[in-house]
Amino acid sequence: MLEQLREWLESWPGWDSTPQIAIDGLDLAGGAVSLRPGGASESSFKENILGGGRLSTSYRFWLELRLEKPVGDPGAGLHNAALVLALQDWVNTQNARGRVPLLFESGRQSLRAMGAGLQQAGPDGLARYRLELVAEHITELKGETDGEEQED
Repeated sequence: MLEQLREWLESWPGWDSTPQIAIDGLDLAGGAVSLRPGGASESSFKENILGGGRLSTSYRFWLELRLEKPVGDPGAGLHNAALVLALQDWVNTQNARGRVPLLFESGRQSLRAMGAGLQQAGPDGLARYRLELVAEHITELKGETDGEEQED
């Protein structure tokens, strides 16, 4: 799941230079990007009268970007903010068009981006920005008698 998401995010045409997104780590150098898993945060099951139903699970991820933001340079901050917001818009537009990576073998899925913003800026001229990604997976389940998943 992480590898598919990472490759897809690396394909965003708005990168100043295409990063090699690290999994679960962030280099100290400017321009570093990391994808961190947050685990399943929500799960619900809506049962139908036959004992089957719809299982919905949300998986959270954080995309962290360490970008150059020299102290006292408002232009760098504006550029970084525009970059992070444009990436958020791209993810949501791709989701609306059904062009998100296949993260699950069966069921339906969606991918949303939210909460893009500055997390921390330091005197070293680097700032950390974060974008939250939520992948929702919806699976239709048959009744308890056979316990098998249905293909959507």
